[in-house]
Amino acid sequence: MYLQAPQYLVLENLRCSSEHLIYKAENILDSDKCAIKIEKTAGLGQIRNEIEMLRKLKGIIGIPALKQFGVTSDNKSFLIIPLYHSSLRDLIAQQQPQLSLSQILRIGLRITEILEKVHLRNILHLDIKPENIMISKPLDGQKILQDDIIQIIDFGLSQEYSVNSNSLKNMFIGSLNFASRQSHKGEQLGYKDDLESLIYVLIYLRTLKLPWSFKPSWGCKKIDIKVIGKIKSSRFNNLAQTSNFPPQFQEIMSSINSLKHNIMPDYQYIKNLFIILIKQSEISVYQMTLRFKSLNYFDTSIQVNNSKENFQEESEENSDEMVNFETNHCLISKEIAKYKTNQIKSISDLQF
Repeated sequence: MYLQAPQYLVLENLRCSSEHLIYKAENILDSDKCAIKIEKTAGLGQIRNEIEMLRKLKGIIGIPALKQFGVTSDNKSFLIIPLYHSSLRDLIAQQQPQLSLSQILRIGLRITEILEKVHLRNILHLDIKPENIMISKPLDGQKILQDDIIQIIDFGLSQEYSVNSNSLKNMFIGSLNFASRQSHKGEQLGYKDDLESLIYVLIYLRTLKLPWSFKPSWGCKKIDIKVIGKIKSSRFNNLAQTSNFPPQFQEIMSSINSLKHNIMPDYQYIKNLFIILIKQSEISVYQMTLRFKSLNYFDTSIQVNNSKENFQEESEENSDEMVNFETNHCLISKEIAKYKTNQIKSISDLQF
């Protein structure tokens, strides 16, 4: 493969899709590692569109910087961007420990912040999914919210949004699992559709599945689009509850659901709800930790420090272990014994 960028040395093939090849490469001038994305067939157009979108989004933190672009000797378009640690899909595929509720909410907040800046430049991503959300280094608690950790990639399907345009109508754009309901129906797409796709991503990170993920394919894309769209529409209002998210997560979903396609979302309201959820998840974990220690369930030689910094670090370290505290039957039975059965509807009704 010959590129109009001779300073880049191709090291290995990272992955291959039906339309693109992605290579790991190195800049021989400074040893900087990068990713080269190239068309498998000349003239597909998606990479040219992505190049245009990345140029218009230049300077937004959380969007890859376009290092170089061009065409090969056989007229295939390519672009070069930084090489990131892994995608959210990779984390799940590698059987990493499941993300805690706090981590998932932090990812949601950070992506919302990035999408806000993208939308303010009148660009819609239209393909938000775990494969297109990258992390620049291993996830480490609160560092998720650092500017350079979360990156949104792959703007091949992205479009500029115009209020008076109907160009994003009567077509399906996105992936079957994560596309918005409007895309399934062929309705005009807008800002809210990226946020709806984000909701599906967060639910997937929480449950490692989606209610429509395992629907057998009918062998016809048009039928699959229609059937999965109907499942999304019928399940949307109870997704937060069935996915074990706190009530405020439903408020985020309702806020997005109430929007028309041409209305810019109230990003500050959505971000504030994420912040409330994050704080509640950390306080809940902290309180449960203290409760367990008071009952000698854990080694009480571990000292609890109430400083903000140590409180936050401890919350992150224990979140995965504590979120699923229902499995500790011995401890829970002591709490249940305090109540009459008609007083308890779920574990969440217990007062710790």
